[in-house]
Amino acid sequence: MHYLSIDFGTSTVKMEILDDALQVLASEKQEYPYILLPGEKVEIDPDVLFAATAQAAQRLPAELRQKVDVLCYDTFSPSPVFIAEDGTLVYPNIITHMDRRSRSITDYIDEKVGKDKYLSIAGIYPFAGGAGIMTVLWMQQNEPEVLDRTYRIGHLPTYVHHRLTGEWMVDLVNASMLGLYETTTQGGWSRELLDAFGLRHDMFSEIRNPGELLGTLLPEEAERLGVPAGIPVAVGTNDMAAAQMGAHNDRAGRIMNTAGSSDMVSILVDEPVTNPGYYLRNSALPGIWQIYATTAGGFGIDWFYDQFCKEMDRDTFNNQYLPSVIEHWAVDGEVTFDPYLTGDRQSLEKRTGAWHGLTLAATRDEMLAAMLKSMNRVLYGVVKLAAEVVPMDKVIKLTGGLSTPAFIKLKEQQFPGFTFEVVDNCSVLGNVELVRHHNRKLTA
Repeated sequence: MHYLSIDFGTSTVKMEILDDALQVLASEKQEYPYILLPGEKVEIDPDVLFAATAQAAQRLPAELRQKVDVLCYDTFSPSPVFIAEDGTLVYPNIITHMDRRSRSITDYIDEKVGKDKYLSIAGIYPFAGGAGIMTVLWMQQNEPEVLDRTYRIGHLPTYVHHRLTGEWMVDLVNASMLGLYETTTQGGWSRELLDAFGLRHDMFSEIRNPGELLGTLLPEEAERLGVPAGIPVAVGTNDMAAAQMGAHNDRAGRIMNTAGSSDMVSILVDEPVTNPGYYLRNSALPGIWQIYATTAGGFGIDWFYDQFCKEMDRDTFNNQYLPSVIEHWAVDGEVTFDPYLTGDRQSLEKRTGAWHGLTLAATRDEMLAAMLKSMNRVLYGVVKLAAEVVPMDKVIKLTGGLSTPAFIKLKEQQFPGFTFEVVDNCSVLGNVELVRHHNRKLTA
């Protein structure tokens, strides 16, 4: 059995062909840009995303591609999409989790439902960028013609799956991330919320378990990828939920830290306890939830390099400068940082990044160290909240581009009492693990 596993990230698509022993036989990736528009809008052109996917696929060995038996995938999310009945996007782009056009919807939801009532159903406060419903209601108020022409609403997996197979679905994880689902009971779409916001129930597809086989690969998409037409396609899910499975985190108390463009932490729990300080979401496994938080991560580091360090090449910055700063500033200096360069998806108020304590004695190195520490402290704060819900493992599984020795040292400084274990390719491995979990016959 051979699997093509695809990870649609915020800025890069990665894919691997794996066998039943989870051995990686071939791997490729391709970057794609996101679009910054006025009004705090951050989007991705779907044609650019799928072109990058085809480019990466075509670089995989042709003989291996022809051996693929199952296609599986994960995506970043929230990633609201508004889809016409023919499968095209009514609103032309994929709206990313970095988009903040919907800030005003927080007050609207509070007026219609009450933010605490909403938290008790959906598992989160109505944060901009934190749930697809924010963008849905923004469209309802600002571009109602989009909803008038929309057949189905979902996140990126709904669009990807329909494009690959012609089938409609919303996976279990993204159902809760849409913010219209009874997350605290895993009870399905919330009639109370749908009715409160005047949304048609039939715009939201049947909820399916990640890894479940649903439909087969259409000929035109098979040709683009260079794999056999008609192979089964597994229901995709959110990248963090897939990463948990790839790290063999399948029970309450396990912790995952995905440190890439965004730095994210997810703690699995078996009790749906809500808190304004974190997201409560479904995991990829029924009966298990995630306590989740995120911060800027690599996006913040890229920004710092572009603004302050362009005199050095990127390899020098990554491999020499960053480790030296982390080593030298193990002890806090006078400078502190508000870690909100990409906003704060755990806040109802608009937050921005800022340094404090700057004097003529402050250095670039100290400013960077303060920024790096502050971002990790956001995540550690959520880990401490989760410790009130579930006894936790003391080993945090770590994956992503920021899982280098220097960053591990930094994280262990900022997460007292925990150690970090690096695990590679978690999302692409997790996609396969989910297929195997839900379809035992494929492993025979």
